[in-house]
Amino acid sequence: MTDKQMLSIEIDGKQYDVEAGRSVIEVADEVGVPIPRFCYHDKLSIAASCRMCLVDIERMPKPMPACATQVSDGMIIRTRNEKARAAQKAVMEFLLINHPLDCPVCDQGGECELQDNSVGFGNQHSMYIDAKRHYEKIDIGPLVETFMNRCIQCTRCVRYGEEIAGLRELGGVDRGDRLEITTYVKHSLSSEVSGNIIDLCPVGALTAKPSKFQARPWEYKKNDSVSIHDGLGTNTSIHTLRGKIARVVSRENESINQVWISDRDRFSYEANFSVDRAKSPMIINEKKVLEQVDWINGLKATRMAIEGAVQKLGADQVGIFVSPSATIEEQFLTKKLADQLGITKIDSRFRQVDFSSDSVEPAFRSLGVAIQDVKSLDSIFLVGADPRMEVPVLAIDIREAVKNGAKVALLNTYDTDQLHPTEAVIAAPNQWVNVLANVLVAVSQKMQKTVAPELANIVEKASSDARSIEIANMFGNDNKQWIVLGKDAVSNPDFSVIRALCQNIAEISNSTFGYIAEGANMAGASLTGVAKGNTHAMIENPLKAYILVGAIDPEHDFIERKSVLKALKQAELVVAMTPFVSEVLRDVATIILPTAAWGETDGSLMNLEGQLQTVKAAAEPSFESKPLWKILRVLGNEFEFSGFDYIHCSDVLAECMGQLVTNAHTNFMPYATDLNWNATEQVGLVAVPMESIYSTDAYVRRAPALQATPLAARKRVVGNEAVQQTQWILEGQEFNVRSTAKMAANCLRIPREFGLMIDYYEAIEG
Repeated sequence: MTDKQMLSIEIDGKQYDVEAGRSVIEVADEVGVPIPRFCYHDKLSIAASCRMCLVDIERMPKPMPACATQVSDGMIIRTRNEKARAAQKAVMEFLLINHPLDCPVCDQGGECELQDNSVGFGNQHSMYIDAKRHYEKIDIGPLVETFMNRCIQCTRCVRYGEEIAGLRELGGVDRGDRLEITTYVKHSLSSEVSGNIIDLCPVGALTAKPSKFQARPWEYKKNDSVSIHDGLGTNTSIHTLRGKIARVVSRENESINQVWISDRDRFSYEANFSVDRAKSPMIINEKKVLEQVDWINGLKATRMAIEGAVQKLGADQVGIFVSPSATIEEQFLTKKLADQLGITKIDSRFRQVDFSSDSVEPAFRSLGVAIQDVKSLDSIFLVGADPRMEVPVLAIDIREAVKNGAKVALLNTYDTDQLHPTEAVIAAPNQWVNVLANVLVAVSQKMQKTVAPELANIVEKASSDARSIEIANMFGNDNKQWIVLGKDAVSNPDFSVIRALCQNIAEISNSTFGYIAEGANMAGASLTGVAKGNTHAMIENPLKAYILVGAIDPEHDFIERKSVLKALKQAELVVAMTPFVSEVLRDVATIILPTAAWGETDGSLMNLEGQLQTVKAAAEPSFESKPLWKILRVLGNEFEFSGFDYIHCSDVLAECMGQLVTNAHTNFMPYATDLNWNATEQVGLVAVPMESIYSTDAYVRRAPALQATPLAARKRVVGNEAVQQTQWILEGQEFNVRSTAKMAANCLRIPREFGLMIDYYEAIEG
């Protein structure tokens, strides 16, 4: 590999050695020379449309755009001389010809690039006196407010949709002075990352609709935070106004989310003001009605109830479900309480039914690849994974990899649209093992390696499948390859065998292997020991008492929905420590302790790469709610257990860090020795889960703006074209059936969102 050619250039009288092939504006930014710009953004292609970055380059007859001009050896650049400044001022005057004088009411005022640059490059008087151009207001949905009269046609939003989001929803119509940025057909934005155009817009043309007209930027208090909707660890900034969360924006972290966040990261804060917020402790009375009590009585009653259940029923009759998005401190304290109470049944894996390979599980389910390396992958195999809906910001990186030449294959019951070319294999859940076994055989033959002996019996049972050969051809060419399991793979009844087959494919083809695990902190849950139980067993064989820790909606968060509600209803004790109380939870709970919501508590999360991130509370807890870690600490003191005398949240993290590090380096066996699978003929229709991106956790379900988008839940069942029935009545609810060739035969994707009490992957009747 040859070294990059270095060039010598001069900027404003100073000499610099720079790499060949770079633009003037890139070099200037790197060395700290300010050049004004509007259309240029380092994550987008070069448009050179605003001309604000004009600079004087020696031996060139006129000023040149710094964004579209590459450096050359010996180039002399002047950014501040009279020629450059005159050009920049002329451009600014043109940009302001049609710009309305909205600054007193514009949400962008105080963080507006046009406003800032007009101070340095604008004139006090304009020669233009004609009426300003006017556009009709357009409605592009509940998330983004438009004031297109302010638009300066920088096209950042247009290029973002096409190049980053993968869905071009805005574009330019007409030409010249009639050019307008709008939608070609009037509709709401349907991208899961559409809100990033708010941050990209250099003026006030695109602003956040839920937070419009609230305050000026300097009135907000900014607090660093991390998203809790997936395991990527997306960096955000929570802005508070008079002690309340007012908006959330992106925070740059090149190694995780670059500068992007998903719409659910940006707008889910609305849930903190939901009518479902748990306001005060509640205990069921003799009339079987929850009544409010103070914290002293609430904690005392909780201690007595749990203690009584352990003593009367036995610790083996008490189960604990911990949210996979709970902080490490909360998970650690929950496990510490459970250990001292003798409770061993504790888990965070709510969407898993097959736990037979727990003995060979890794220390935690990681991506298996560095997040910032995803863009440079050559081959990606998505097994039961839907990155757009599970980790939207990671899906941006996958699209970047595809633009760089990567090939992507998909195995699922439904052809999920990833907004890039994908080799899709659509199969019923009970056929996934057969498909993967064929891929494994093809890869082993190609690489001239043997299949793992633990899988030989399973491979022998598989029938031939030509589709698998196409997937196998993606691997084994000394490329950077990645096989990743998503939530549909984890929830598959054959998960253990699927995991083993994928891992063996990865080993034989020299690929990396990983998971897109549920929740924001499943890695922390594994390392602290609260994801080591067996959710299926705790539901299938109902216990006498359950403790729910964190933001858990039992009617939505479990794959076995009917079974978990049945188990909770028959239990003698259900203690819920939660920021939200749904009607279903109110119906089954005997004690409810209100906890602070995200943004109202300190805590740490570990992402799927193993990076630990700690954040501070941005706002005070609402109503009488308390931070969950403090509730657990006080409960420990109520039980008179030792080791619960923490002062700060950081004290909890300091104590558990040693355990996290130790558990992270735990060795594990690659395959279970008792793996078994028999090909079975599917009888009738099987129900498989269908979930909108805005139904994945308790927060997005309670965000009004997100629920008003096209990606929110819809009452429909999706079936294969062979399904003739157009309307179904299931559990007393009527559903419309949408038939599509993208769906596996004999399967119905049934939405979780409407309280349909069925256990997925079971045969159903309409």
